[in-house]
Amino acid sequence: MIRAFATALAVFVLAGAAQAKEIVVQVDAKAGPWSVKLNKEMKYGVGDNAPPVIVPGMGPGMLGSLEIYADGTTIAAGRGEVDGLGVPDTAVDDQKAKGKYYPSFYTPKILYPANAHALIGAFVDAEGVLLSRPFVVGTGVRVPIPENAVALALGFNDVSFAGNSGALTVTLVTPED
Repeated sequence: MIRAFATALAVFVLAGAAQAKEIVVQVDAKAGPWSVKLNKEMKYGVGDNAPPVIVPGMGPGMLGSLEIYADGTTIAAGRGEVDGLGVPDTAVDDQKAKGKYYPSFYTPKILYPANAHALIGAFVDAEGVLLSRPFVVGTGVRVPIPENAVALALGFNDVSFAGNSGALTVTLVTPED
């Protein structure tokens, strides 16, 4: 069962007979994103870091796209104040894991170089198994919800969390029923 690491405030908005749900969470700058392989074997990052924020509220079979908006700024250690897009044109430092170098703990090579300290999301099922490739949320994105997704994991593309501070306000708008 997925354990929620954030308190979600759900607001229901009526639009005629259709219903969309808004979920608002705070994602702390020390939250590391989901990485199934590495999170099993390693700490979430280096420094005073936290597990990813798990946002519940999706149900198996929910069809359509999820809209995600991130507002505010955080302080990324050594990089200053940044929004959900992270630090433009700045890759996360390569880190050695099991004898190999990875461009980032949390973003696959297809997304590399994702901006350092960018807000990253990935869908998970009821067992916490990753159902989607991690994607950059930035300050806003619309993404299809995979079948069997029950939650979204959110965190920052970073490897050192020790000096990070602040939080982004993240709003998720589910598809209308």
